[in-house]
Amino acid sequence: MPDRSARFVVDTHALWWYLRSPERLTAAASAVFRLAETGNATIVVPAIAVAEFYFLSVKLGQPLAPSSLLEALAGVGGIELSDLGRAQLEKLDLFPEMPEMHDRLIAAEAMAFEAPVVTRDATLSASPQIETVW
Repeated sequence: MPDRSARFVVDTHALWWYLRSPERLTAAASAVFRLAETGNATIVVPAIAVAEFYFLSVKLGQPLAPSSLLEALAGVGGIELSDLGRAQLEKLDLFPEMPEMHDRLIAAEAMAFEAPVVTRDATLSASPQIETVW
């Protein structure tokens, strides 16, 4: 059985680039996705990232319904959707340095899963409370 003890949380842009423009990922970010694809890690996709992905796709004129995104993700080993729940919501106030709700939700997800975030987002990367990979 594969070892999925390594866990990562993914932000919206990293997920977008993985699915639409993988050449934009860094070597480290690509390696995380490869680990998940081969059963050696789990990538947690926060519910907020699915919502942001949808709105980004619409904004760019490439609409992808959330159901289609979820179906595509289901076909990739090592990727799981995380519902927005109590574990994340209770951690929102731990990130006063983050003015945006979306960033706070992703950071809270990382804390809830005790996992680094795959992101190039400067706000998330600057947080002393979470680890990031890019």
